[in-house]
Amino acid sequence: MKKLSILIGLFVIVTVDAVAQVSTKTQNRTGKFHSYNTVQLLNGSTSTSAAISSVNGFLFNRLFAGVGVGYDYYFRRTVPLFAEVRYNVLGDKRKLQLFADYGASFLVDKSNGSQDNKTGRYWSTGFDYFIPVHKDALTIGLGYSSKQVIYFGDNFIGLPVVGWQNVPVKYDYLLNRIAIRFGWVF
Repeated sequence: MKKLSILIGLFVIVTVDAVAQVSTKTQNRTGKFHSYNTVQLLNGSTSTSAAISSVNGFLFNRLFAGVGVGYDYYFRRTVPLFAEVRYNVLGDKRKLQLFADYGASFLVDKSNGSQDNKTGRYWSTGFDYFIPVHKDALTIGLGYSSKQVIYFGDNFIGLPVVGWQNVPVKYDYLLNRIAIRFGWVF
């Protein structure tokens, strides 16, 4: 009976130790979830405006990968849907991250008689500096972004015999902007 108790005790210790090692390795492989939420002040050649975005993903050591969505008020209102990659340049105490986004820009502004909206490209790049606040962080950053807005608008032409006819015109804008970014990460 004594031998059986010792054998069971050793089995439990070895099993618990093995499970602890597996969970540590699994935790490093799966990464840690983070949510990056930003408000951006955009300045380009046509106007100054704002945008908001939220990116959710996982941090693996120094590399973050996630998917984001936003609302962009610059020139024509759009909803960008994009993938984001971040790299933590400095150590864990002071974080300086470089980021790059790439995705699609969906036009939601139907003003000026736009009939048919097309999906345009969206990309941005820049850096964010982190200010730790307990387990979360505030961010201040600078970036450069570009969005493409494509839509067909009404163009009425008066013809002598037929009268007025609508001949749609394709509008294709490539808008480049500088962004000052403020955010919260948890």
